[in-house]
Order: sequence, then structure tokens, then C-alpha cells
Amino acid sequence: MLTPCASTADPAIVMFDVTEDRFAEHLRLHAGRFFAELDVSTTTVRLVQHSERHHSQLFDFEVADRSAVRNVIYKIPFSLEAATVDDVREDRPSLFSLANPLNNGLREYQALKSVEQHFSELDSGRFGHIAMFELLESPFVLVMEKCGDPNLKSLLRKSVQFSPAHNSTGLNPAFANTGAWLREFHTLSDLEHTELRHAGRDTFVDAVDRFCDSLVSRICKHSFFEQLRRRINQVALNSLPVELPCVVAHGDFAPRNILVGEESRITVFDTQRRWRAPLYEDLAYFLMSLKVPGPQVRSQGLLFSRRQLDVWESHFLNGYFCVGPVPLTAVRLYECLLTLEWWAAINFRQSGGRLMQRASLALSNRYLFRYFETLLASL
Repeated sequence: MLTPCASTADPAIVMFDVTEDRFAEHLRLHAGRFFAELDVSTTTVRLVQHSERHHSQLFDFEVADRSAVRNVIYKIPFSLEAATVDDVREDRPSLFSLANPLNNGLREYQALKSVEQHFSELDSGRFGHIAMFELLESPFVLVMEKCGDPNLKSLLRKSVQFSPAHNSTGLNPAFANTGAWLREFHTLSDLEHTELRHAGRDTFVDAVDRFCDSLVSRICKHSFFEQLRRRINQVALNSLPVELPCVVAHGDFAPRNILVGEESRITVFDTQRRWRAPLYEDLAYFLMSLKVPGPQVRSQGLLFSRRQLDVWESHFLNGYFCVGPVPLTAVRLYECLLTLEWWAAINFRQSGGRLMQRASLALSNRYLFRYFETLLASL
């Protein structure tokens, strides 16, 4: 068990002993329980990689005996530098407030454990699952088996128009299975920590207003955003029901969190199942992550053609709505909402940054003005 240490610099910051040695010793003690096929008398443990991300850290360990090699991930799902017990700040415009990051591990473990159970019981070749071994405490740290499949984001890099390995049609089955995986995920029931939010049409309209106001304060262009606001809200009032269909949301359903295995088998991770929210959110978030990732924006839309993106979108949505029509207007409205949220966020973060950040932001703004014209036309 990990224990918190007192901070010598800032008493508001909680410091934890999360060293490589602690995790390695834990793995040595429990490797036989995690992998019954290993001979514990000859087992060795070594750190393969330690990666630090904006909101997490990953320790990738290799555990092996004379005949088998396995990989285990120890994930700290929050920023150690920013974590505080009493003060959780929301530092950008957002659809919802942030929760105490120290509990991220508990929520994520419970969510992924239930996902593992559900998809293993399905026993479908279309879907994989990640084995969740244990949850350490003080702080909450996830211990899980590493899946060696590449993520969809890396496969998309190979499918850009200028790549020598360009083969966009090969991903079509993966997009269809991704939609089918999400449909199955949305059948899961609430966890103890799951909360309902934004279940009504009025909350959609309020969020659009809030993000447009934020963008006007950062970029100005009052006339553009006023027209944008009116158009989106007019379509929403005419198209969305007063009470929206809600499901347990993944919350970060993006290509980076989707693994693609043999025969387009789909495995998904990185969810806390914190919210029951409109089902269109996960669909729109995936499409937004596909259509306006950083490289596509910085290249002003040259990496993926609109025609190619339409094909992938069609396979994804048809995979989700395997029976019945696709509610495309509702999906487009939520694409508008989530893209507005992201647009407001990058302007909040980068507008006062260094020269390169401001130059990147200027390119993003230029592209997003044009991109929204296309989105509005599709409404």
C-alpha cells in the first residue's frame, strides 16, 4: 500500500511515494496471482518505460520467467503536481465541473472492472477487454495488464493522404466495430458514483450560450458567434426533444483510447463512467476527435479529405445504429457543442502563451471558423 508523504514546499500540495521500487516490489509479490502460467521461482521484473502525461503517469513493467513474458501497467490517473485534497479548480470553460482528482483511480478501476466483466461475458471476437488486477490505495493506483494492440490514433497517422502506407479503406471495419462497441457500452447500468447531468434540451442551449460568450471574450468576432449561437439553438429547439435520451457516458471516447487488434477487434479503456448524459455526447466526441485533431487543424484540413472522413463517419454511425435511422441532426448539434467547448478551452489556455503557442492558436482559430461553416451547412 502506498502512503502519502508530507510536502516540504507547499502544504496545499499532496505528495505521494509512488516510486518505481514500490511498484516493482508489488509486482514481484503478486505476479503469480496475476498470471497463473508464470513460474514465480524464476520470475524477473523490470521497468520498460515510465511516461508522464498531463493528467497521469504510467509505469510499464515487464514480468517474465523462462518461457513467458507479460506486461503490467501501474497507472496514477491524476497529476501529482496539481493534486490537492481540498481545492479542485476548474481552469477552463467546461460542460461540467471537475471532481477531486485523488478519487479518479477508484472511479476508473470500478468502471474498467465492470467493462472487463461485461465484454468478457459477451465472448465476441469483435471486442476485447483489459484485465484489471488490483487497485492500490493512498493514492489510488490502477494495476492492469497491458494490451499490445495499436491505438486507432496511431493507425490514422498511417492513413493520412500523404503517407506511403496510405490505406484508408482498411480501417472501415474498425470504425464499424468501434460504433458497435460504444452501443454495447451504452447498455451498462450506473455505478455508485454515476451522476445524471444535462438531461434536458435547455441545458444544451445554455451550454452553447456559455461557450459562445467565452469565445467572444477571447476572439471578439461578436457577429460571427451571435449568428452561430442563433443557428445552433434554433435547430436544437426544432430537433431535440425536451427530455434527452441518456446513457452512461464513456467521457473520453477518442481514437487515442481505442485499441485495434486482429480482425479489427476493438478494446477501449480510460473511462470513469462518471456521468449519465445524452447518448449523442460520446458519438459527437469521437467524431470531433476524428475530424479536428491537432495535426488536421494545423495542416488546415490537408491530412484527411472530407470524403474520407465522411466514409469513416458512416461506418462508425452505422455500427452504432445497426437498426433504425441515424439521428444525424442530433449528432451534428452535439458536434457543434463539443467543438465549441474545445475551441473555448484552447483559447483560454493559449491566448497568453509564448509566440509559438499564439501562432498555433491563430492557425486553429482560422481553421475552426471555416470548419463551423461546414458544420452549420450540414444542419
